[in-house]
Amino acid sequence: MKYYVAFVSRMSVFFGKACGVFYLTAVGLSIFEIFMRYAMGKPTAWTSETIMVLVATAWMLCVGAVTQQRRHITVTTMELLVGPKIWGRMKKVAIVLSMVGVSGLIIMLWDPMLKVINAPQTSGSAFDPPTPTYVKTMLVFAGFLYLLQLIANLFTPSQPADDTSKSER
Repeated sequence: MKYYVAFVSRMSVFFGKACGVFYLTAVGLSIFEIFMRYAMGKPTAWTSETIMVLVATAWMLCVGAVTQQRRHITVTTMELLVGPKIWGRMKKVAIVLSMVGVSGLIIMLWDPMLKVINAPQTSGSAFDPPTPTYVKTMLVFAGFLYLLQLIANLFTPSQPADDTSKSER
């Protein structure tokens, strides 16, 4: 199990760090669109949709890294009230509940993903990319990535919060 946790954690961090390229590209395309629209007077038909897909992809692929590093939004008041032992148990229960929820999400998204893979859908805009097909597929991929990291977190010993996060409370 130790190797599974290490592998999934490295994979999650890799995807999380790789997402910087998507955000950087989105910023570059935004600057390009501003230049084309206001300096050249010729706005593009494709940059807005492309930027949205890039940012959505980055957001979906970051799920594993955020979960691995435990940087998601949490209510920490309970941690202060119940003590570390009970808090550790509560975190394990929360992980199991998250696994149930993510599994349900994957199951619900599976058939729509298969439908768009068999009959690709496009956005219907002037640019008309296969955005619905891509996003539905990426949601399932991100769901699996999230589930794999949740399983890894379930078998990772609870770590006390670092000093930085405690000082921010």
